[in-house]
Amino acid sequence: MNVFEIERYATEDGPGIRTVIFLKGCNLRCVWCQNPESQDSRAQVMYYQQKCVGCRKCVEACPENAIYFDKQYGYVTDHAKCTVCGACVDACFYDARKIIGKEYSVEELFKEIVRDAGFYKESGGGVTFSGGEPMLQSDEISELAQLLKQEGIHTSIETAGAVIWDRFESLLSYIDLFYYDVKHIDSEAHRKYTGAPNELILENLKVLSRRHEHVIVRIPVVPGVNNSSEILKRIYQFLAEETNIKRVELLPYHRLGMGKYAGLGMEYLMGDTESLAEEDCYPFAEIGKQYDLRVSVGAE
Repeated sequence: MNVFEIERYATEDGPGIRTVIFLKGCNLRCVWCQNPESQDSRAQVMYYQQKCVGCRKCVEACPENAIYFDKQYGYVTDHAKCTVCGACVDACFYDARKIIGKEYSVEELFKEIVRDAGFYKESGGGVTFSGGEPMLQSDEISELAQLLKQEGIHTSIETAGAVIWDRFESLLSYIDLFYYDVKHIDSEAHRKYTGAPNELILENLKVLSRRHEHVIVRIPVVPGVNNSSEILKRIYQFLAEETNIKRVELLPYHRLGMGKYAGLGMEYLMGDTESLAEEDCYPFAEIGKQYDLRVSVGAE
């Protein structure tokens, strides 16, 4: 399994205290993505410009000549050339470079997770698979979730749903809770802001909400993308009329992932768009009551 981070003692990705497994690889390209290092399934070198002193040791160490100086981003990596050999990381005395992404076997991840089994049992917590798009590794997750179920460990998954239904089918018996993103109701707008249409996503949600008892829809509220009463009403109407969804969480847009783009030599397409406060989304949550939906701002 391709993992870019394991976060312990998390409290906003499901009930109780949880371990969040962030999986690498995603088939969407949301312009506001807060984890750009999750998009490519391969390992990558992340550069931390604020730690760099410009000694050029990394440039000298790279056997592929994959590191170049950019006036805006600093000594970034050409990921098309980089083989992730780690020579630049070893050469940096200031921890300004780090390899993001590591392969784990199912057994290795299982051992990592059960280390904190006591915390899960005391708090009603468990494990959450996030990303990236974890459903792209559904076979491995299914195998791991079966092992976790035998240990009585609660499992949840965060997905954008842009995969064939068979990937959901293999997980229905082993995942206790699905968090499902709905980013936009209009397919062309969805394509514009995420790189893909939304017909498959919405159809999968219809089926999932009828086949699984515990599904929570999450709507990232993003300025200039979907932060309007009209768009939210259309999403709520779809949920009320076409699905069995009852719970919705609105997630206000924030800029906390912006620095990661610079570290990967990527442009942050949201530009200088300001973060939203929770209170900016309260009116949108109130609208949900008209559709018999329980809408909260932020993770409950």
